[in-house]
This record gives sequence, structure tokens and C-alpha cells, in this order.
Amino acid sequence: MSRHSIQRLTLGFDVKIPFTVLRGASEKPSVVIFAGVHGDEYEGVAALHRMAEELDPVRLTGTVTIAPVVNPQAFAAGLRRNPVDSVDLNRTFPGDPHGSVSSRLARLILDELLDGNDAMLSLHGWSKEALVMPYGEYPLHDSEAGRLSKACAYHLGFQFLHPYEWPEGVLGNSALEKGIAAVETEIGGQGTITPEGQALSRQIILRFLDFWKILPWEGAPLTVASSEVGHADCFAESAGLFHSALKIGDHVQAGAQLGTIRGLDGSLLQTITAPATGQVAILRTFASAQPGDRLVQLFFPRLLV
Repeated sequence: MSRHSIQRLTLGFDVKIPFTVLRGASEKPSVVIFAGVHGDEYEGVAALHRMAEELDPVRLTGTVTIAPVVNPQAFAAGLRRNPVDSVDLNRTFPGDPHGSVSSRLARLILDELLDGNDAMLSLHGWSKEALVMPYGEYPLHDSEAGRLSKACAYHLGFQFLHPYEWPEGVLGNSALEKGIAAVETEIGGQGTITPEGQALSRQIILRFLDFWKILPWEGAPLTVASSEVGHADCFAESAGLFHSALKIGDHVQAGAQLGTIRGLDGSLLQTITAPATGQVAILRTFASAQPGDRLVQLFFPRLLV
């Protein structure tokens, strides 16, 4: 086992990306597990710290690279975006070695950590302003890497899976372009680390390693049948105070009232209603809202075509 830190990105200061390489009886298969792509998502960071200590290279077949905080400036500031250039790292890949701080950081992650692997797992949570119902994402991508991504996502044991055409700049897209399978997960939020989130994150990581035949799964057989979902969002149209009696996991009917936004004087500015029948998957818990803030996301069964 070896621990390293990348220290190549300098703009008058050093950016250090810590990572651990665990090499077992063989070099292949090789996978990389990321967290801390956004600086205010912490369940994945904590889980990878613990897994780097728990995993024994003697028991591994292949190589596991663990990078718990790949956006250290955003992490230090407790922000989704890098505070130096206000850029979302996960909309910046593949990056540019001569670009902004985030663009250079993205290229460094690809060149130094992603290249040469068979698969990647990117651990996300929701922001410190909201909470998410745990789910996994896999890409809608007509390739062998896309098909392996889907099979791997189903192996992880999530109740909900969301197939995605990821936006431009997402890390997973760059992985697919290199023929590397990619899965993203969403666990936790509100800027917290919880026992439940850590237990689920550990399970997901170990199931990921089992799928790639690096470390056999030794837990109980999974009994969860994953359901594919689509989503519908509700956004704030006005700045004000967001009121809602919803809880994560609540079932709502199309047209039902989900909450309100009131102005500083208490006047009603917006009534938020459900755009579809579904289940509350993401809920803003930070009451102060600005125009464009996501307030609620609903999951509903995905129609297969």
C-alpha cells in the first residue's frame, strides 16, 4: 500500500490532492474511487478515509486508487464550487492544462488519477443546503463502457437508479470517452456525516469492488430490487423564505402544494406545486432561497421505451 499527494498545480500556491494506491496480487483490474468533487459533500470523503485504512492489499486482486478530496480548495471553503474561480469542477472536464484553476485541476485528475483504469466510482452527496434520498446514476451511453456502467450500478444495491445523459463537463463523460466505466452516487447532504450514510457508503464501495472482482462481497445477499427513475424539479422564482412541511421520501400527487416562498415582509411570493406524481427525492432544508435555487426534486418511475 502506498499513499501519495499530487502537488503539481501551482498559481502562487500549492494544491495538494491526497490519494492512496492499494495494489493486490495483480495490477489489473484497476479502479479509482473519487469523493470531494464538490466541496460541501462529506459522506463520501469520510467513507473513503475509512476504506483506505480498512482495505488490506493482501486480500485484493487488482489495484484500487482512493482519492477522498479531489477539489481541496472548495473543500476548505465548504463550497460546491472552487472559490478561486467560482467554477463547478464537475462541469469542467476534461479540463485544460493552461486554463483556469478548476480547468487545470480537472485535467490533472484525468491525467494522474483516472487514466489507465477500468472503472471509476464518484461519490457525491447533496449540498449543505439540502438532503437527498440515496440513489445511483449510470450513463445512457451506447458503448461497452456504458453497458458495464449500468451493470455495475445495478450491483451496488440502491433502491433507486437514475439513468442519465450527463451534462457536458461531468467527470463520468470523460471516463466514458476513454472506455472507462463510470457510476456516480448521491448519499447524504446538509453538510453532515451520519452513521447511516457511512454504512451505506461502505456497502456501495465494497459492492463496487465485488463487481470488478477485486474483493469478494462478504455481506448478506442483497434483497433490494433497484427501480429506474426519472425526475421533475421545482425551483425558486423569487428570493425569500422557503416554507415546507415535506420530508424526504414523501409521496405526493401532481398539483399538490409542496411549499411556499414568502418575502421579507411575510407576503406570499410563490406557491410551489408538484409538477408530477412522485416521491420527494431532494429537499432544500436551508430556508433562505434565491431565484433559481432547486427547492424540491421528485422521483417517478422511468418509462422504458
